[in-house]
Amino acid sequence: MSWAAVSCWIENHQSLAYWVQAIGSIASIWGAFKIGSSQQKAQLIESTNAARNKSESLFAVVESAASFVSALGAFVQTNPSSYVFRENWKLTNRQWLEVSIFSLSHLPAHELGSSVLVREYFGIFGGVNNISRLISGALSSDAFNEQELDYMYFEVLKQVRIIESNWYCFQQARHT
Repeated sequence: MSWAAVSCWIENHQSLAYWVQAIGSIASIWGAFKIGSSQQKAQLIESTNAARNKSESLFAVVESAASFVSALGAFVQTNPSSYVFRENWKLTNRQWLEVSIFSLSHLPAHELGSSVLVREYFGIFGGVNNISRLISGALSSDAFNEQELDYMYFEVLKQVRIIESNWYCFQQARHT
């Protein structure tokens, strides 16, 4: 069949142009629907990934503070001398505790995702603040004797255990 024959056939069937236009319109609508649907899926995936990344970042802040507190508790449990504790405090632990407090204080607790996570976060944050208060108070004393050191260690270890308990519950709540 030659192009001339095809052209002649199309001229004799005028309604064919309407059918071609109708099919083209339907194809255009279907294409627009598919594009919109794929863009919506991509946005959903992107927002899900962003929410997961934010959740992981918030979790990492709390995890970092809880890990530091556990390490501090392990150190305190060795019952170091007053001198060793002071030097260690000056060199590393004070900065770690300050960073933990700063980071926890800037964490948007309302974005943690559940009331259980918020409660456990506040338990951890409160415990870290209590540890800071206990150590700062003890070290600011001019006459820091062994009895005060033992009392501080005992109180710090109580706070460490509370924080570890909150941290365990925080982890469990995150996975539910």
